[in-house]
Amino acid sequence: MQVITDKALYRTIWAKIYSDYSFRPSIESHGKWLKPEGVFRKYKLEMIWNETQEAIINSILCEVIGKEMYALDLQHDCFLFDPNERIPTGYEYYDDERECNVYFPEYYPDGDYHFFVSKDWEFGLYGHPWRKELIVVGEELLFAIEKHLTELGLKNHFS
Repeated sequence: MQVITDKALYRTIWAKIYSDYSFRPSIESHGKWLKPEGVFRKYKLEMIWNETQEAIINSILCEVIGKEMYALDLQHDCFLFDPNERIPTGYEYYDDERECNVYFPEYYPDGDYHFFVSKDWEFGLYGHPWRKELIVVGEELLFAIEKHLTELGLKNHFS
């Protein structure tokens, strides 16, 4: 895991999300906040995830993606990481160089938008914190998530 400190890469990643995916952060309870490319499905998060659900998601990402991907947390540090690293839930550390705390986002969007995206943009989990929604992108990732809907407290959400 490494913090993305390259400002050009950071801007490029977020520019893609804002332009290509029409990302519109908002506290509104209606309207589209993201229009992903490719095959996707939106789910309602009906429970807050604990370490068990976080581990399920991580295992799915290992199985489907299994290599470096982006972990994006709006208005906070973003990371390049490999789900095979199995970063613990609630992981944080102090960055002496930047003199700040660094928090790796959990898969559950707990207070901010959390996006976990493969580097080729083929697969992704996009979480909306207010609406308690998760958008899953990519046919293989959808298939893997569908096997665990009950355990993850996910319900198909078509609005």
